[in-house]
Amino acid sequence: MEGLISTIQGYSLRDGPGIRSTVFTMGCALRCQYCSNPELLEMKIRTMELNNTSTRVGKWISSEELAKKLFKDKIFYTESKGGVTFSGGECLLQSDFVYETAKLLKEEDISIAIDTSLYVPRQNIEKVLPVVDLFLVDIKAIDDTLHQKVTSQSNRLILENLMWLKTQPVELWIRLVLVGNLNDDLEDVKKRFNFIQELGQSVTRVDVLCYHNLGLSKYKGLNMTCSLSNDAFITKEYLHKLKTLIARYDFDIRIEGEE
Repeated sequence: MEGLISTIQGYSLRDGPGIRSTVFTMGCALRCQYCSNPELLEMKIRTMELNNTSTRVGKWISSEELAKKLFKDKIFYTESKGGVTFSGGECLLQSDFVYETAKLLKEEDISIAIDTSLYVPRQNIEKVLPVVDLFLVDIKAIDDTLHQKVTSQSNRLILENLMWLKTQPVELWIRLVLVGNLNDDLEDVKKRFNFIQELGQSVTRVDVLCYHNLGLSKYKGLNMTCSLSNDAFITKEYLHKLKTLIARYDFDIRIEGEE
């Protein structure tokens, strides 16, 4: 089985517990306005201009070769209670490849996490479920009209998949990326927290991530336009209101940079 990936980020501390290796796959069905990895949107090898240098993005790799590369850091996974995270793009668009690679890793007792939007057919999730310990899922909006504005797609499939996933023997971490003047309306954020409550004990952590523009140079390098302006940054005043809202909930909610 071969898959199309971009990079492997070693020693990652943000994509699940412990020290992890994060595999970034190519291809995504959403078009989030705040995407920080626009080079991964298409399921094809691309060329990106960065610092006057052409960079090739994407390479085909077999499950066996990828697993062999990831095995090299097993000692770090074991000592830190970490593992491997498949991300993207949308890694579940290549669910067969992810499953075959993860299966090899699980044979070596390596923990597996999936960073996903869940905007994929149910069978793609079912394919990988037997070899996954943790799902990291970004809820971008509850209001469907707002979700379509943010991502160009409805959130119906995502929410249905989340409600199904809560019934499965797997842990969930929920992520909320907040972008000023786009999806930061506190009423919708409140609805997101209420929905998370409905997911019950399957959710063990919620991370609130504030917009950053670290991917802006990639848009230029791909001859793409990023529609967001400086108004997209979250203000201190907004964070104060957000913390007041968070105080009403009794599950583990963390704001990036304030752990």
